[in-house]
Amino acid sequence: LAQVFGARAMDAPCRLPSPPLAAEGLCGGPGCDEAALFFSGVEVLAPMVRASRLPMRLECLRYGAGLVYGEEVIDRKIIGALRVENKAFDTIDYVCPVGKIDVFSTCREERSRVIFQLGTADSVLASQAAEVVCRDVRGLDVNMGCPKSFSVKGGMGAALLRSPSVAADILKGLRRTLPSSCALSCKIRMLPTTEQTRDFMQLCERSGAEAITVHLRQTGERPADPAHWDEMTRLWDAVRIPVLANGDFFTRRQIDEFWKHCRGSQELEKARGPTGVMVARGALWNPSIFARDSAVDFDDVVRGYTRAAVRTNNSYQNTKWVLASMLAGGTGVSTPREFRGLPIKEFNQQVSRAKSMSGICELLGETFVQGDYPDKAHTTVYYKGLCVEDHLLGDALAGEKRKGGPAEDLHLEAETQQKRPRAESPGSKTPVQEQSEAT
Repeated sequence: LAQVFGARAMDAPCRLPSPPLAAEGLCGGPGCDEAALFFSGVEVLAPMVRASRLPMRLECLRYGAGLVYGEEVIDRKIIGALRVENKAFDTIDYVCPVGKIDVFSTCREERSRVIFQLGTADSVLASQAAEVVCRDVRGLDVNMGCPKSFSVKGGMGAALLRSPSVAADILKGLRRTLPSSCALSCKIRMLPTTEQTRDFMQLCERSGAEAITVHLRQTGERPADPAHWDEMTRLWDAVRIPVLANGDFFTRRQIDEFWKHCRGSQELEKARGPTGVMVARGALWNPSIFARDSAVDFDDVVRGYTRAAVRTNNSYQNTKWVLASMLAGGTGVSTPREFRGLPIKEFNQQVSRAKSMSGICELLGETFVQGDYPDKAHTTVYYKGLCVEDHLLGDALAGEKRKGGPAEDLHLEAETQQKRPRAESPGSKTPVQEQSEAT
């Protein structure tokens, strides 16, 4: 490895800030325990498909996020995945043998603060998936709020709000399966009435959830509809575990206003209130939204994300998509009229036309030497050369014999669960499709 990669100038591991201390007055009741302290006073990155991948998570942590959630991964995708120790980039990659696709990637810098979000409609499959990935994450979150049709038709996401017994079985099974060091949480949406939402939150608590994030919209509402911040004042005390709020946090000012809104409410004067906020599109448009003390130059934000993408072997295709979102901005988030000497729309078009990570870095003035990285690095076909003769039997080292592919430089472990029977659940067979909004 030293001979092959010694010439590559590896970026120094980013030094992540310590998690924010629990906000005064927000914790300390009868339900306050280790998990409550872990989730208290935090501002976290939401699980967003395509967005909440490793480079974005690392950048949000660098700017001050207390926790980061990965994008949703369906149970069957992770159950059959191979756990790859990618020495070339110091990452742990979970690779689906079918198609050789990296379905989840993490690294030691985020190990203590990354939450894996699971899409599931089956308790057995959920537990099998949790066993595969729990060693590399701080917690596991069950998606119970995604309103997209592929998720709902498969019995996942917001469909679980209408199937409380299934939701309870999933949480109970996960709590029995997961080690005590791995936190268990769920992300839900508001139900038609406040009482229904409170009842469902209590069900989740009884079933083993240690924290609940409430997206302050109902299933039928869309991102253009305003989030119901006032509803949080009627929900936070339904349970004794931490409750996080999600919805319409687009700027630093809005986050600060929400904290004031909650803490200034008469209902919360004598209690702990919501313990954290979850930020979705606001973080995608500008991950420095988590910087509490001072604003960060937009050029530094864009270039910092690009460096993180290079360092973690993010595909140039996904990097382009994230950069395009940053450069376009969104609700309440303004971007410069010009960027690197060009009108920002024109610069964004140039980024969209880039055909490699080298091309992206050239546009941003970042140094990139293709020869310093393994073959097919920063592409979606990085693992196409991985040769696994029989992954069901754990023979995942066969790829070392191939020449010219990434398998020469990887230590592989087959993490398939062949010893455990797979439950057949019609609702969990829907293929994974990409979503464009936070789940």
